[in-house]
Amino acid sequence: MSGLLRQILRKVYHLYGGMMHPRFYELKAKTHGMLNPMIYRRMYLLAREQPDLDIVEIGGAAGAGSVALALGMKESGKRSGLVVVEKLQGGSRATLGDYQRNLEIINGNFRDFEVGDVVRLYPHEITMENGSEVRALIRTPEIAAFVHDADGRLDRDFSLFWPLLRPGGLIIVDDYANSPHFKPISERNPQGGIKSVMTFRLLNQMIEWGLFRLTRRMGNTAFGIKPVGADFSRFDRQACRRIIEQVERERDAFLAKAGTERAIR
Repeated sequence: MSGLLRQILRKVYHLYGGMMHPRFYELKAKTHGMLNPMIYRRMYLLAREQPDLDIVEIGGAAGAGSVALALGMKESGKRSGLVVVEKLQGGSRATLGDYQRNLEIINGNFRDFEVGDVVRLYPHEITMENGSEVRALIRTPEIAAFVHDADGRLDRDFSLFWPLLRPGGLIIVDDYANSPHFKPISERNPQGGIKSVMTFRLLNQMIEWGLFRLTRRMGNTAFGIKPVGADFSRFDRQACRRIIEQVERERDAFLAKAGTERAIR
């Protein structure tokens, strides 16, 4: 399928989602959301269905998905909270401004949609080293769900949050697509375009280990659960590291080849 045809189909898909679900189209528009309104609606509905336990979202961006989840929790009468991790700089945030500007935007969106009482924001990049600080924001014995819409480092997020997730709990992963978009590393592209393919390969590895069962895919967003009886001892950080390093090598080889071809021209 050509790039132009993909763009046309993507626009049609988004327009259809907006027409079918105007509430979530408005949410997307007001919060600079990057996903289809139908996906925000599904996040909202799934949040409504979960038990009254905290939810963790890694990669809040400007807050579109966070608001959808928080509204679902709040409007279903839950008292639990949504822990949102967002680094607020670089990547897609670079187009909206610096750290302080992005902090103002996300907090403004939480305020405008009246979910500030549900959200606990961790306004920093998450690492294995500071992950305990994020876990400290969780106030329930287990979590109902965790969401990854960030940098593709599923190894980190599964390490930190999978053991806290209730059996059968919800897992949502965005950018699940075997489609590398390799480009030079920059503020806008801090990983050089490896996020989608890294997410794809790491999530497939989690599926192979029995740690994730896919229940539905909408575009590049994967919805699934933590299988009951799953054994986390199968998780292998070194195997994940090898996957990440392989994708990085593919990016570097692609960029080197592209640089050579430009030099020849």
